[in-house]
Amino acid sequence: MFLQKEYQTFDELMRKDGEEQEINELFGNILQQAVDVFNTKTQNEEFLQYPEDKYVIRALFEYILELWSEGAFEDAKNLGYDLVYMVDDENLKEAFSMFVLGLIDKMPLDKFLERYVDFDGTDERYDMFFTAFHDDIDELIIKHRETFKKEFSE
Repeated sequence: MFLQKEYQTFDELMRKDGEEQEINELFGNILQQAVDVFNTKTQNEEFLQYPEDKYVIRALFEYILELWSEGAFEDAKNLGYDLVYMVDDENLKEAFSMFVLGLIDKMPLDKFLERYVDFDGTDERYDMFFTAFHDDIDELIIKHRETFKKEFSE
C-alpha cells in the first residue's frame, strides 16, 4: 500500500518520542505525497478507495485535524468536504461529514472529540479513523444540515 512504509516509520518515531524536526519533516513528506495522489485522482476523475488508499486518506485526515487544532477552520472544512466527496467508502464519508459539521460550528477540536466521538465504538476496519459518534452529534446535524448541503454542493 502506498505510504505504508513511511507511516510505519512515522508511527515508530511517535512511539519512541522521536525528534520533533524529524517527525515534522517525515509528515510533511507523507502529506505532500498524499496531496499528489489526491490531485492525480481528482484530475483523472477517480476516487480514493478504502482500504487501498488508506494511508493517503489518513494523511489528509490528520492534516484536517492539524489545521483544526490551529484554528484554520475554513481550510480544514474545505479539505473535509474534499474527503467527503473523494473517498469511496460510505462509512468514512459519513464520519468525515460529522467532522465537517464540527468545523462549521467552529468548535474547538478537543471539545468536538470529547463531546461527540465514541472512541470505543469505532469499527476495527477503520482503526486509524474515528467513525463512531455519540447520539449528541444529532444536534450538530440538525443545526448545520442546510449549511452543509449548500456548501457541499458549491
